[in-house]
Amino acid sequence: MNRVLIALMIIICSPAFARQDNVQVVKVLPSKPVQTIEGFGASGAWWAQSIGNWPKEKRSKILELLYSRKNGIGLTIYRYNMGAGSSDDIKDPWRSAETFEISQGNYDWTRDAASRRVLQEVCQLGAEKVILFANSPPVRLTLSGKTYASPDTGLSNLRHDMYAQYVTYLADVAEYFIKQKKVPVHSVSPINEPQWKWNKNKQEGCHYKPKEAARLINLMIREIARRKLNIKVDAPESGSWKRYEILNDSGRKSRLDYLTALFEDNAILKNLDSYSLHSYWSTPEEKRAFSEFFYKTYPDKILHMSEWCQMKGGRDYGMDSALKLANEIMDDLKIGKVSSWQYWIAVSKYNFRDGLIYVDDQSQTFQSTKRLWAMGNFSKFIRPGFRQIETVYNLQGVKLLASLSFDENMLVLVVINNTKRPVDLKIELHGELKFNEFAIFETSQHHDLRMSKPQTPTDNYIFSPESITTVQLTKKED
Repeated sequence: MNRVLIALMIIICSPAFARQDNVQVVKVLPSKPVQTIEGFGASGAWWAQSIGNWPKEKRSKILELLYSRKNGIGLTIYRYNMGAGSSDDIKDPWRSAETFEISQGNYDWTRDAASRRVLQEVCQLGAEKVILFANSPPVRLTLSGKTYASPDTGLSNLRHDMYAQYVTYLADVAEYFIKQKKVPVHSVSPINEPQWKWNKNKQEGCHYKPKEAARLINLMIREIARRKLNIKVDAPESGSWKRYEILNDSGRKSRLDYLTALFEDNAILKNLDSYSLHSYWSTPEEKRAFSEFFYKTYPDKILHMSEWCQMKGGRDYGMDSALKLANEIMDDLKIGKVSSWQYWIAVSKYNFRDGLIYVDDQSQTFQSTKRLWAMGNFSKFIRPGFRQIETVYNLQGVKLLASLSFDENMLVLVVINNTKRPVDLKIELHGELKFNEFAIFETSQHHDLRMSKPQTPTDNYIFSPESITTVQLTKKED
């Protein structure tokens, strides 16, 4: 093959080169901001209590992939799992975690050492916000004496006379981390997916009716205020975007769902800044319906997507699950207008499409997935304080999101090409903003967030088949 032909092929394959036939137009409107992004994150369930015991050199590589902006995907939110203590019949040690509580008001802060080690190290790497979340109250506060409900009930497992003690326990843990360990605690999340029954011995969990959830959140808000802790409450971590009709005590369906139950309480309405939910089993239509209702009814509140992974068995290291993840993020940001997006189990040992990184616990080895890098196309570049801005386009099989830095010196475009062919796009930037340098970062079958050489901006770009690509335009001072 001669040099001229090789050079021509390099030019054609360049991300900045676009053929002029069949170019599709995308309008980017910086003057129309949508929502401010607070960050991207992941939870330490159920892996931190294991990986935290690995030799530092080995675990540091995993944590850097997740939280280092230089060597990884630069997550900024970390969800610390406050364990509920031992349930002997939860056989998988990854799925239950130690509680600090010895008895009412007495704590052993040396417990959960491996998870605390991970917590400290991710904060050093770049986690700016820590969310303390609980799947279940500690064992002594439960009806079943376990961290899940009795199989024959499926009702709330928190004893009705123990709400105040549960809130005290959560606040004690938060205060310890803030004052003693200087952890950047942002919020406490006492409830996780309250609509499910949680009556099987596979993992920690606790069901709450809407009124029960409101009662607990009200008490949590009051306790935080009493202690003058500068943190928030995250709630209710609903399992999906569906607005559930809940069976009331008479067995009839009630129109009162978690959203209404929380915000009809004046103390919660005044003090709960956000509403948190999960994206499991939720369609784009359901997200749109919920989002439109939410922002119309509560215009001063924001939404957080606080947990998701693909609910599908079998490991996948490639682009199939990476595209699924990227589309879920895109839909939640664009359709749901969420302000933060947090992944579920960041590290997995399971035969499931869950972890961003897979590990072998016995050999202490790990392997990254395309999902990791696909999430990095968002988290590494759309930083806390960026504002999502409106885009206008009509593309089949292609999704695009634009985000502008607070100082307006950087514009980030994330493009998902779900099709099996290259896509040519012309980016029309409306308004007076000008950028003099751009770089492209591609995640595809052959690339893991590969960066192109910085170049002078152009209007036209080609995006590879089945890829997630970030275009970063910057304003460099002369």
